[in-house]
Order: sequence, then structure tokens, then C-alpha cells
Amino acid sequence: MSDEPQEMTKAALLVAIERSWSRFDAALARLSEEQLLTPTDDQGWTVKDHLVHISVWERSMVFFLQGKPRHEALGVAQELYLHGDDDAINAVIVGQRKDLPLSEVLAGLRATHRELLALVEPLTDADLQQTYRFYQPDEPGDRYYWDEEPDGPPAIALVYGNAAQHVADHTAWIETLVGEASA
Repeated sequence: MSDEPQEMTKAALLVAIERSWSRFDAALARLSEEQLLTPTDDQGWTVKDHLVHISVWERSMVFFLQGKPRHEALGVAQELYLHGDDDAINAVIVGQRKDLPLSEVLAGLRATHRELLALVEPLTDADLQQTYRFYQPDEPGDRYYWDEEPDGPPAIALVYGNAAQHVADHTAWIETLVGEASA
């Protein structure tokens, strides 16, 4: 399996997503409701806030693959999405959903993940090599790659980044957050 997501096959992508989510699920299963809701990191986020964040960014991949504007999935203004920094976007995402009950956050997270996998499943390797512009023709390309890749990266890199790598990153942060709170 390639370490570069743009060189992955769909099968390798699905394995990477499954591995990340298995570790994520195992980490969450060890936590009490209090641990999901109470300790905060240096951004002021609880584990629940991390779950909201993961869910919303995966929802942006659902919209991406459906050809819908990603900023709508994120719940942010297009201008902020196109030109804002991640911290500003993430502050809006978490702030808008701060009062959602944990049960709703967990249900939304699972539903969004299933929806994303259902969209990826029928795609071919060639479909996943299509660029951002193919799926989002009205946007200038993925916001992270505009200068280097005017058409944006291949879809497989974006899905990997949001559904495998992003989840792995947040799993580590959640484990650190809860571990520090318990110490």
C-alpha cells in the first residue's frame, strides 16, 4: 500500500479508513460520558467537540462527492471557507453545535460516516483519481492546494485526509486529552 493517498487504490483507501475508525471506536468505547463531555484541550474543546468536528468535516466529503458546496456541509459562509483559516472555520463549526446533546452528536457522526462509505463504495479507482474541480467545478480547487494544483488534488487524497488521517489525528488528541485529565 502506498503512503501517498493520491497513489492509493480504492481498496487501500477503505482499509485505511477502517483502521482509523477501528482505533477511534476503541478509544471512544473506553470513555465514560463524563470523559466525553468534561475535559477540555487547549482550544477549549471537549471530546464531544472533537466528534462534532470529525462528523462535520466528513459531511463535507459527502457534499464534495455529491457535487454540493462543501461550505454548506460545514455550516460556514463561502467566503470563510474559501479564504479563512482552519481555526476560524473550526470555531464556527464547533460553536454552532456546542449545545447538541451527546446522543445526537454520536448518531450524526455514525450516520455521516455510513453515508460517506456508501458514496465511496460504488466509485472506481479512476473516479477517485478525478480532481477536486471534477467534483466541484464551481470552486477554484481545494483550498489547501490552489497554488500548487489549480484543479485540486484527486478525490482519493481528500477522502483519505478527512476520513482516515483526520480521524487518526483526532483519536490521538482525544487519547491525550482524556489521559491528561485522568492524571
